[in-house]
Amino acid sequence: MAKLPPHFYVYGALATGLLGGGIFALSQSIVYPWQLWFIDMMDSEMVKAYEVEMRTPAEGTVPRNYRPYGEAYGQSLVRMSPEGQALTNPYPIDDALLEKGEWSYGVYCAPCHAADASGNGPVTQNKPNEGQNRFQMPAPALVGAKGSLALNPMTTDGYVYLTIRNGGAIMPSYGVQLSDEEIWGIVAHLRKLDK
Repeated sequence: MAKLPPHFYVYGALATGLLGGGIFALSQSIVYPWQLWFIDMMDSEMVKAYEVEMRTPAEGTVPRNYRPYGEAYGQSLVRMSPEGQALTNPYPIDDALLEKGEWSYGVYCAPCHAADASGNGPVTQNKPNEGQNRFQMPAPALVGAKGSLALNPMTTDGYVYLTIRNGGAIMPSYGVQLSDEEIWGIVAHLRKLDK
């Protein structure tokens, strides 16, 4: 093998150094999209929680789907009060309302009260024979001979509506998740099931 002249090694090392240095300098001046996050994180100003007063929204702005409690639900009634008992369904009970009520019941009520409103739904299901006791107080039956709608004379439409809207015993409130029409649809659906 022929021996290379010494200046060849010097020029080779110099060319390699210049090429490497040029690539490094170029990579530092170009910002790639994935580097933007890192730059923002490194250069951002850190503020601890409650260290700075929160900015107030611009005047007149409201959150999406915002319904003030009084406007959305009318009076704040108690389900056992005479006014609460006297509430009646303000919507016409037609196929559209029953369909909406059936769908809403299936989504929000059936997991605890069962699809047929017989109680002991899949979420709260207790099977004492199999040693499965999820809840000491499973969701009650709503319709049928043992249903709370049939046994309790206090279960007027207003009572059922306010129970769904405000919650009761261990049942949570669904007044935020459901519109007024959807709640009355559930009441109409339960009355249809109870026939």
